Amino acid sequence: MNGPEYKKEEPMRGLWWVAGSGCVLAALGVGLWLGFMDEGHPFGDARACEGSDVPLQQELDVIRLALPAGAENVHYVTHSTAAAGGVRLAVAFRSTSQAMQAYLRENKIVTEGQRNLNDGRFELGDVGAAPSSLGLCGNVAQIQAPAVLIDKQREALDGQEEIVDIALQLSPADRAGSIRPTTSVLLTVTERSRP
Repeated sequence: MNGPEYKKEEPMRGLWWVAGSGCVLAALGVGLWLGFMDEGHPFGDARACEGSDVPLQQELDVIRLALPAGAENVHYVTHSTAAAGGVRLAVAFRSTSQAMQAYLRENKIVTEGQRNLNDGRFELGDVGAAPSSLGLCGNVAQIQAPAVLIDKQREALDGQEEIVDIALQLSPADRAGSIRPTTSVLLTVTERSRP
């Protein structure tokens, strides 16, 4: 192929090479874009942390709780088949004092004395489990003092006992123990160990 035919094939070979490379790069770009959009979050939910086995709303429905109105910066991990003593749900979020007071009252967790949470009924200090030990993502920080851990034992849908723990920040300027105007919250639901 040393004549005019060779010169015709050479530009075509170059075009095929450019077109093939372009297709490979486009496929690689789309794959990376899709990967970064999901970032490996379960259910395609950026709030879900690795290891979650059901979406947040589904688990909240099972435990008969909702998030407070206006909850922000939500990160969660769910373990719907947690063994006795295991954490079924851990969810961290930011909320307002008003929303948390309404939440505690509506869910019958703390129905009175909400402006005096440091009166000896609850654990105080750096409270709640370390978020990383629960599998929470999103650089969730531990709830630091002044803070309160509200512990509520109740019956789960299956008749077993479960423990609802709510750790939240108290106002440092208020000695009475009221909730900070904007507070970090860590809510965990644990299946109670059977004797």
